[in-house]
Amino acid sequence: MTFSVSAPGRICLFGEHQDYFGLPVVASAINLRTTIRSSSRVDRLVQLNLKDTNERLVWDLDALPAPKPREYLLIALHLAKREGWLPGKGWDAEVSSGIPMRAGASSSSALLVAWCALIAQRKGAYWNQDWAAHAAWRAEVEWFDEPGGKMDQTVCAFGGTQFIEFEPQFKTMALPMPRGSWVLFDTNQPKDTLGVLSRAKHRRLELLEEWKADCSTMVLSVPPQFPAHWNAEEQRLMLATLENKRISAEGASELAQSPMPLMKIGALLQQHHHWLSHGIEVSTPRIDSILKQAQKAGALGGKINGSGGGGTGFVLCQSEVEAEVIDAISMAGGHPIPIALGAEGVRIED
Repeated sequence: MTFSVSAPGRICLFGEHQDYFGLPVVASAINLRTTIRSSSRVDRLVQLNLKDTNERLVWDLDALPAPKPREYLLIALHLAKREGWLPGKGWDAEVSSGIPMRAGASSSSALLVAWCALIAQRKGAYWNQDWAAHAAWRAEVEWFDEPGGKMDQTVCAFGGTQFIEFEPQFKTMALPMPRGSWVLFDTNQPKDTLGVLSRAKHRRLELLEEWKADCSTMVLSVPPQFPAHWNAEEQRLMLATLENKRISAEGASELAQSPMPLMKIGALLQQHHHWLSHGIEVSTPRIDSILKQAQKAGALGGKINGSGGGGTGFVLCQSEVEAEVIDAISMAGGHPIPIALGAEGVRIED
């Protein structure tokens, strides 16, 4: 049996760095995909060739080694063995991807979602998009109790543009496909995920606990009364949290409008980036510069994408200025990649 499975990458339109507060996010699958091509073997070996990183992994299904943290593909095999969706025979597989790697566009989650679907398909077990998202989340987050929400796995599995709520219960709502021209750019700077999370996540969670406040119920109708002993940095971190919540709610509302107001959406993206960059400091000088030059060339707005400290960003523009925006991104040191939003989720391919 020979077949392929693919899953899309994603961008986070609104709600960056707020899913771990239980606040909603809006994210969209993009037409850059990770594909796993597979063929059956007669023995119990699984051989995986990751072309883009020149890695080759081999596992014996009868003697799977104990997984270490972040060995998500191996963890998925253990999940399958424990739960009865591990195939009886092995397979050869080759991975190729058009998603920028380790750059915030969910290349790892796309690979894991596709991998879980491939395992189940080879077993002949029932699976659907919801199953694939949950299986990938359990391998990527639950197995070793790692920090992480369900945004990436959900969007890579379901595709489309999704409004995702985490509390009081997890649920998704499909939004219309965003209009306009979208350009992803890779800075070719590796993300500083651990450094960013120390400041953007852990410190803000500490401040919220100290303030005894609940972000999900706050409304920024009047200036908040922060604790008197908080310094300027602590107040800025919390103000950025509240502003990003407001901007994200407005952005989700505007994306649901018909016709979709591109100018307003672009302005909200730019506001979101301002607070991500100057409020919780997850951007970099290169990303800020690329966005500035793209706007000078006609982009309506844009933002950093993913955890930050490097990686990717994206801009929204009208189609008639897309070429000029792409040139401006290149001149500013970014690698531009025109993308389409609302791509199909995980799927089987011949």
